[in-house]
Amino acid sequence: MSLLSEPRLPDWRYRGLMLLLAPVLAGYTLWQGCKERNSRLVRQRLGLSVPQRTDRPLWLHMASVGEVNAARPLIAALRRDFPGVPMVVSTFTPTGAAAARRALPADIEHVFLPLDLGVTTARFLARVAPRCALVLETEIWPRLFYQCRRRDIPLVIVNGRLSSKTLDRPAWMRAIVGRALANVTAILARSADDAARFITLGAAAERVSELGNLKFAEDGRVGDAGPVALERRYVLAASTHADEELQLARAWRDAGAGYLLVIVPRHPGRAPAITARLRALGIDVAVRSKQDTVTQTTDVYLADTFGELAGFIAGAELVFVGGSLIPRGGQNLIEVARHGKVALFGPHMENFYDESRLLLEHNAAVQVETASQLLDKVTELLADPEERLAIGRRAAETIAARADIAQRYSAALAQYLV
Repeated sequence: MSLLSEPRLPDWRYRGLMLLLAPVLAGYTLWQGCKERNSRLVRQRLGLSVPQRTDRPLWLHMASVGEVNAARPLIAALRRDFPGVPMVVSTFTPTGAAAARRALPADIEHVFLPLDLGVTTARFLARVAPRCALVLETEIWPRLFYQCRRRDIPLVIVNGRLSSKTLDRPAWMRAIVGRALANVTAILARSADDAARFITLGAAAERVSELGNLKFAEDGRVGDAGPVALERRYVLAASTHADEELQLARAWRDAGAGYLLVIVPRHPGRAPAITARLRALGIDVAVRSKQDTVTQTTDVYLADTFGELAGFIAGAELVFVGGSLIPRGGQNLIEVARHGKVALFGPHMENFYDESRLLLEHNAAVQVETASQLLDKVTELLADPEERLAIGRRAAETIAARADIAQRYSAALAQYLV
């Protein structure tokens, strides 16, 4: 029986654009595969070499590392509630694939998401033949959504998230998204604001519901690493973006702070450029990937490795959340709060507005406007361990109170799995 109204073809402008871009996308895929030395990425992006499944698996798509981490507790809940349902996961990025291999059970097969073209998506779905498709957060692929609808495959957006900027895009872009959403079976949004944005863009109100933020259920680990211990106590700047490292390191040096500043850049590949810029300012930098030693004169320890952020959070005295001193929308601060650490962040937390607002309302985080204000607050909290521990405790309690969110999602998805 048909789940919705008739399938809606992607907007004609999207179809035309993708037709024009198809050679470019194929060429980029080939280049990326060569760069990563990953022939499977190339083949599966083109809809080839996708394993044939006959067991009607549940298929979950996660764009990259953040979505993989958010999906972990959901996958655990689904496996517990529906032990007979096999699973397949897909990611868009190679780093997401690596995270999936590290974080998910070995019996869950991984594939790369195909390019959003008619032939590639049709071939992919014919091979995987899922009983249900779950798409994490903000991934909207018009052609893929249409192909799911054509095959009566229930398609659910899980932990649905849309930034307010989406509503400011040109009308033709909003039309493309709205037409794609018409092929979605259900949208389980992370907040009332996100649910309202989906409806504004064209999703049917009766198919949109607010379930809460799945990231509250994360266990805060990538792998099983414990706290990273260094020769000195440290303050962590997590998932920083360009220019933030410079602002932080300069303020840190000028203040003569006695604590080590550990910087974990959002994109570790930027490490050589960061190192060069900091050293040009006379800042003493040690680089983790080069196995540099931290000494008493080291100002900054640049942790440019993958998979260790949770360990650095666990070992830090305080944590600054990157992407927030500059207009990048911030980064996920839930993991920081879960560890019982004080999360400090700048004025730009648009992408994590609900999470930051929740913690601020519970006096469980600290917001500042500038790098100098950040340093002042860091100095104040380092001198007051009792207050630091109290804020961290409130943060952990606030997150723990929402720990059953994965179970709520599992219950909502039951109708598509039984």
